[in-house]
Amino acid sequence: MEKGYWRTLALSLSLICGGQTMADEAPLTEQQTGTVSDMTADNALTSKSDKPPKQMESEDRLFAHPTEIDDRLVLGRTELVEFNDVPALAGVGFPAKIDTGADSTSIHAENIRIIPREDIYGDLEGDALIEAIIHEYNKVRKTELRDREDITDIEVEFDIPHPHTGEKVTYRAPLLRVALVKSRDDDSHLYRPVVVMPMTIAGMSVETEVNLADRSGFSVPILIGKTFLRGNAWVDAGYDYLQRQSSARVIGRKERAKIHGETLEVSFSLSNRYSSLHAENIEIDEEKQQVRFNLNAEDASHQPLTVPLVRMVPFSDGRKPLVYVPVQFGADAEVDHIQVYLTDRSSSSSQLRLGIETLNRFFIIDLSKSYLTDDGLKTITTWADEADLFVISPKEQINIEGIPVLVEPTTMMRTSVLTVAKAEEVANSHVAFTLTDVDHNEHALTLPIESRLQIGETARVTVEPELQFDGHALVRRLALQESEDAVSRLLISPTIIDAPLLVNTRSEGLLKKTSPIEAGYVEKVMIDDLTFPAKLDTGADVSSLSATDIELFEQDGKTWVTFTYQNAQGDEKVFTEKVVNKMRVRPRPGEQATVRPVIRIKVRMGDVVESINVNLRDRSDFEYSMILGRNFLNNNIVVSSDERFIYSNHLNMRDSEAD
Repeated sequence: MEKGYWRTLALSLSLICGGQTMADEAPLTEQQTGTVSDMTADNALTSKSDKPPKQMESEDRLFAHPTEIDDRLVLGRTELVEFNDVPALAGVGFPAKIDTGADSTSIHAENIRIIPREDIYGDLEGDALIEAIIHEYNKVRKTELRDREDITDIEVEFDIPHPHTGEKVTYRAPLLRVALVKSRDDDSHLYRPVVVMPMTIAGMSVETEVNLADRSGFSVPILIGKTFLRGNAWVDAGYDYLQRQSSARVIGRKERAKIHGETLEVSFSLSNRYSSLHAENIEIDEEKQQVRFNLNAEDASHQPLTVPLVRMVPFSDGRKPLVYVPVQFGADAEVDHIQVYLTDRSSSSSQLRLGIETLNRFFIIDLSKSYLTDDGLKTITTWADEADLFVISPKEQINIEGIPVLVEPTTMMRTSVLTVAKAEEVANSHVAFTLTDVDHNEHALTLPIESRLQIGETARVTVEPELQFDGHALVRRLALQESEDAVSRLLISPTIIDAPLLVNTRSEGLLKKTSPIEAGYVEKVMIDDLTFPAKLDTGADVSSLSATDIELFEQDGKTWVTFTYQNAQGDEKVFTEKVVNKMRVRPRPGEQATVRPVIRIKVRMGDVVESINVNLRDRSDFEYSMILGRNFLNNNIVVSSDERFIYSNHLNMRDSEAD
């Protein structure tokens, strides 16, 4: 990785204290009045240190994790997989979930056919044929089928749908074995043929066992499990498409693009997962798996298109077709195949809105500029070599007057805004307000009023609190906005610094990124005075803790829960915690949805101590009483599928050497 790229992802505090001027953009929505006369005054920022902090190079600290450790790749939680030994699919990227909690690797396959060389099974086909083969080789859980002398005597033929064209590409390989998988719909089990095939991620090709399955109901067609990961890769659950990050192109907050020669206005969303495309006269042919629609361009022209249907995606206003469309960002740019859902965007200013999935795969956003495609897009690596940048993620955390709050970028206002539970002017010179920290605790503050803003019919006061992060204390003018948000948020605008403000959606908490801890797929953790092993699962979004005797009750207008924690070691403890959320679990057919209470609890894994949201469920039938998911693993941890207790053993060795 080039040194300039690491410099880009390192936080340059010197930028905040002065540097390049902001791009010439028209005011957004605010009219400023009072003591602040112009934007130069509003951009004034004071550092508590006597000298501006120096630019920090990657040797001093990392704000992005490495892409390789000990000659093994570090994969993000989502990466692109290629089947380069299949000519019709060579170079085509399939999105895949990278899951240290999954024992096997699985791909979406259609029209699966078992083909024995000898006609000894008669007219049997499908599950009946698989059962006959299993019986012939003495049951599914034994190794006779896998260890037969000539594995080419039984082959599997199946189709892999080309994601862009819908073409069914046929692949044939020897049947290695049959996997038995519990059905998601009932208590039965499913048979899955297993073959060996080469799969490539970021140039690394691995011959791996692959389960063939119907994954049409999943968000991605491929699941990468331990059969691929062992001996080959670490996993950083804190990133998506980590291996593609250095080639990400920088786009502005508004852009233009072309689809089949039609020019579209392009915007982005930091809260929507999927990209959306304006379309009319949408016709879905589920039998042919095709979608016909009229593409509506910037000049109101219409072009009829027919594209393959990926799947139907449920929304609050109904199911909508998800498809791939070829998009060109810039006159001489290569075509990107972007996944979008088709909808009516006639009331929006843009015909194409890029969601998180597309941004993760292709782009980084410069909130301070627009229409960068006019001059040709550059990669983040090129930008790092040409200029100093300030890069954040869509969700950060800093301290304001010592109180931890959430930070989110915005382009909707020129002055950065701090949301508070309540605010009241005191003696016309100060304002008393309440901040709610990330642990949902309330803090009362009183600060001098620095200026007043008039935003439409709403008046806001500004204050200059101290912002603390990464060991530095800075002062910045913020407008206060009363809000019913569960926790206070700092909405930072591009004007908060005198340099390009870039947003990298691939991760959260970039301001907290350091050189990562190397961990096994099981590690020792501590909650309160209990120490026990927990499973590190990069495929889980939210962590989970075993709980029985769950009882909810109300106290002081808040919902609380009491529950009993137990583990295989014999530990047992009753907890009483505030409920911060509820998690709805999708039901199986014929069952009712279940709701799990979510609490916020402090978890310690060696030197990593974090308060995280944890859902409660009875895990007594599982080997491990706790699952640590992405919301914990995002804290500078890379996970190996090869060993358990890598980090715990390192701590034991370190403590022994200290003694």
